[in-house]
Amino acid sequence: MQFKQPIKLFLLVNLGSPGKLSIRGIRSFLHNFLRDRRVVGLPSIIWYPILYGIILPFRPRKLLHKYKNIWMNETSPLYYYTRQQSENLKKANNSSDIIIRYAFSYSNPTILEVLHDIDLHYIVSTVAVIPLYPQYSSTTTASVFDTIAKYYHNKIYIPTLKFYNSFYNNQFYINAIVEKIKDSISKNGNGEKLIFSYHSLPQKLIDKGDTYYYECYQTTKLIVQKLGLSDLQYIIAFQSKFGLAKWLVPSTADTIKQLALNGIKNIDIVCPGFIFDCLETLEEICVFNKKIFLDNGGIKFNYIECLNNSALFTYFLTNLIKEL
Repeated sequence: MQFKQPIKLFLLVNLGSPGKLSIRGIRSFLHNFLRDRRVVGLPSIIWYPILYGIILPFRPRKLLHKYKNIWMNETSPLYYYTRQQSENLKKANNSSDIIIRYAFSYSNPTILEVLHDIDLHYIVSTVAVIPLYPQYSSTTTASVFDTIAKYYHNKIYIPTLKFYNSFYNNQFYINAIVEKIKDSISKNGNGEKLIFSYHSLPQKLIDKGDTYYYECYQTTKLIVQKLGLSDLQYIIAFQSKFGLAKWLVPSTADTIKQLALNGIKNIDIVCPGFIFDCLETLEEICVFNKKIFLDNGGIKFNYIECLNNSALFTYFLTNLIKEL
């Protein structure tokens, strides 16, 4: 009998995005994404008529032009940077017994597809899963955990599983964000206010024990301390609200509008909850929110890009690999 060499799998997991720049591609992605009970906690009998009767028939067409504004290299920025960061990490890793892969929760390659393919070719002794969400949320990180658990349910052999549920206070992640901010300031000057914009979340999830809100504030606190900012120099806000329920506040759009109306002419904005630039940063922040600021009297709107395929984030991931 021939034995395969045991390996360790280091799996980067991101949300996913439309596979093609088309209404059909966007609809397929939204279908997968919005059917996840972790994402939308409503009962199916209430949610499905909304999803299939309103959102899927009409929303993809509205989103198409927004995706056109950000599409790059024949793919979405999120897919491009996820793939690039995986390639960077492979080059930086010199361990022959560690395999590096990436997967998505709601588009190809899926988590289940990647795990199945690895099992066909290797004996896996350890699986380290890195959901690429710095702050834990039941709507993102927990969904990845559900899929990993689903794959290994009823398997004869289960490898050692290492699951990183967040890295909101990891020193290498914090340092990477700080360096991005410093680099932007050195090139573009210092704004009157630094806005930390995080994806919002329904308040009811926080009330039930989701730690996302706390971790966003802790991330901001650590960054602010390293930058030496006073309480008056920065603001925390939340973007991308969806639906009518109560979500985390203040909203990013309301915040920057009020700043402009109050006479603030120059702001910097950073999104530490997003590792890679995507629709929420490149379109919602750089187009929609920028217009709000300028239309209400603002003059200079400086967006600080995400870590993307930077060496700073590769260094962070490399240090996680050393723990295996």
